[in-house]
Amino acid sequence: MATIKSYTKKNGQKAWQFQTYLGIDEVTGKQKYTTRRGFATKKECTMALNKLLLDIEENGFSNTRIVTFQQLYDDWLPVYRKKVKPSTVAATINVFNLYILPHFGKTKLKNISVSYCQNILNSWHDKFRGYKGFRMKTNLLLDYAVTLELLTSNPMAKTQIPRQKEKEKPKNFYTKQQLQDFLSLYKSEGDPMKYVFFHLLAYTGLRKSEALALRYSDINFLKHELTVGRTVAVNEASDIIIQTPKTANSYRTISIDPVTMNLLESWQKQQREFYFKLGYNTSKPDQLLFTTIDNKTIRPSFVNGWLRNFYKRHQDMPKITAHGFRFTHCSLLFEAGASMKEVQGRLGHKDVQTTMNIYAKVTPAMATNTGDKFAQFMAN
Repeated sequence: MATIKSYTKKNGQKAWQFQTYLGIDEVTGKQKYTTRRGFATKKECTMALNKLLLDIEENGFSNTRIVTFQQLYDDWLPVYRKKVKPSTVAATINVFNLYILPHFGKTKLKNISVSYCQNILNSWHDKFRGYKGFRMKTNLLLDYAVTLELLTSNPMAKTQIPRQKEKEKPKNFYTKQQLQDFLSLYKSEGDPMKYVFFHLLAYTGLRKSEALALRYSDINFLKHELTVGRTVAVNEASDIIIQTPKTANSYRTISIDPVTMNLLESWQKQQREFYFKLGYNTSKPDQLLFTTIDNKTIRPSFVNGWLRNFYKRHQDMPKITAHGFRFTHCSLLFEAGASMKEVQGRLGHKDVQTTMNIYAKVTPAMATNTGDKFAQFMAN
């Protein structure tokens, strides 16, 4: 039920077109037809028609609009946007654009085999530490293809995850003395906001995105408590946004030591005086603790720049990331005798296993003194 005929374009050139019956739309129950135009020759037109009919025969009518991995991704992304936070969408798009679509984008779904997926996974393993995350994202998309009945099974799910390379990673936390040295150096440089920021990270275990979203209304100066209820993030348009915390457990109220509380009170006064001179009113309860020079929300990536510049100025200082101050707080809590459950609650971990994993990373040095501690305990 196909017709092929010639027609004349507006510019006077001759071209060919075909019209064909596609079948019954399973959703609407209506008959579907399609017309394709613009072919230079009758042979080219006929070949395009035969290819379309073959695709319909192999893939079915309802799925002909999704043939390639890229088309599947374009169909899936709007669905994914409704399930996760804007910052997660932004991170996912970045992973697909940089690492996944260059390998899979133009590939037809029917040609994606287990061996092809395994080869890509192996290449990721050789080049990137985040290869497991790339595999997980690819799995999400191919599972969607299975749900749409575009694939009978997910080939990436059948791959074997390569063993992680054994290599010594630099410690991403400070000892008590190293932390004191870091804070002392930052304090001496005369940048009170950044000094208070890193002191707060180290003494509370907050994530940098949680600290950047703090308002003075989140602090109970009488009870010496701080409530975490928001995070700063970046969406797929690179706009700074305030959103809910990482997990339900990330909502938490924690106690603050007197030194840190006095530091926050002092910083609040300094901030008000500084911004008052610039014409900003920072006495409102929803005022952020940490802001840009024009009293705007700070982009999380700026914190990484603060650290890079600090380590350039102090090259003898061991380097850690912003998240390393969270590990530092965790490590020193354990060293001070806090229980696993106490640390889990303070850091806002959803699963105690996360706390245990950090414990395993930050406490090996403490184990060297275990024998002495036991002997002292018995002696006393």
